[in-house]
Amino acid sequence: MDYFKLMRFFNEYITHYHELLDFEYKKLDMINNDRIEELSNILSVEQALIMKTNSLETKRMNILGDDKGLTFKEIIESAPISCKKRLEEQYMDLSECVAKIKELNDMANIIITGRLKRVEKYTAELDTYNDKGDVKTEHASKSSIYKNV
Repeated sequence: MDYFKLMRFFNEYITHYHELLDFEYKKLDMINNDRIEELSNILSVEQALIMKTNSLETKRMNILGDDKGLTFKEIIESAPISCKKRLEEQYMDLSECVAKIKELNDMANIIITGRLKRVEKYTAELDTYNDKGDVKTEHASKSSIYKNV
């Protein structure tokens, strides 16, 4: 395995993940501040970042060759002493970045789930009519909504 080539690759890989992290911060801000139209407009940016991630994964597999099944920790363990320190730094940087991306995604999911529950609560109120034509607003449970559909 060419460890120097691998370290250069991880520089590119980590730079990409930092770009992804910046994007996730912006996306969370848009979600948090109900900037739905802006959020909708940046989905193409997210798609491009995902495609680049997939491309980098392919590149990583090609660089690792027969060792593509190794974890980053295992790569560090088998690396020559001259490369270990730099690989360990890259591992820490990448790990922190990926953990932060996961944290931001989890926060976004919590916000979105909470908002969907509020929407569900408001949309579960139904106007019904009695035999005299009077309107009555009722709270409908999911089961009653599904039974009547």
